Amino acid sequence: MNTLINYIIIISLLAGFIIMLLRKWGVVEYVQVHGNDFFSKMFSCDFCLSWWVSLTISVIVFLVTKDALVLSAPFGSTMLTRILL
Repeated sequence: MNTLINYIIIISLLAGFIIMLLRKWGVVEYVQVHGNDFFSKMFSCDFCLSWWVSLTISVIVFLVTKDALVLSAPFGSTMLTRILL
């Protein structure tokens, strides 16, 4: 259980950093303006963006560590990331 909490915290902080960096670089606004309807709505929702970034980070960490526990981390880290934003 302690390992899962560590994964959730680390993934939340990393996802928050990545989302804020994408906003700083203007990627989020660019996709909102130039993307199709699905991506425009997804990039305007902090919950959706937090979920997909957390899931992507979790899959990358899973491929590196081969620890299946990390795949359950986006369910907890999404809410933390949304609060951080």
